[in-house]
Amino acid sequence: TPDTGYSVGSVSVTGPDGRVDVKRVNATTYTFVMPEGEVTVRVSFTTGLPFTDVSANQWFYEAVSYVYTNGMMEGDSATTFNPDGQMTRAIFWAVLGRIDGANITGANWVDTARNWAMSEGVSDGTDPNGLVTREQFATMLWRFAGEPASSYSLSAYSDAASVSDWAETAMAWAVENGVISGLTATTLVPQGTATRAQCATMLMRFIENIA
Repeated sequence: TPDTGYSVGSVSVTGPDGRVDVKRVNATTYTFVMPEGEVTVRVSFTTGLPFTDVSANQWFYEAVSYVYTNGMMEGDSATTFNPDGQMTRAIFWAVLGRIDGANITGANWVDTARNWAMSEGVSDGTDPNGLVTREQFATMLWRFAGEPASSYSLSAYSDAASVSDWAETAMAWAVENGVISGLTATTLVPQGTATRAQCATMLMRFIENIA
């Protein structure tokens, strides 16, 4: 497990008969088949991130570093994070499930993530390929947190009335606890799709301040 600001650079395993194949599962998890006899595991850590589209002077750098080094989110390729890209509902189910300790990998990961989300009451499991909106993101995090009460007023935002009825408490809770902030000083844009950078930021705030 790397310290904050570091990521795993490489993992090598040597057994009695030489090098053992190592499979990368995510940023902080690697697996190998244990041979007969003792092995030596060597791990190198590196500063910075492997993504060419994320630099230290960008507002989301800390959040991307946090979710990547803690194994919560991967890049969309080995060298790009795609911070302005969008996240599907299924990907978010998988992220929350992994935070919860669920093993969501393999070819059927969408079904596994959906089943986890439904069994935990995080989502109804519909529209896995749909893009997650800001109010959906807040609501699933709120459910994951146990649906805490909140009477916080969103009246400071001119578009507060556009928050869906089912998301009102969740959005109030998310804003009250600093998980979500407005896209501007006066707008929440609750039904806008959340970018990957925004998702990373909200996840970091949630884990650091609430979970």
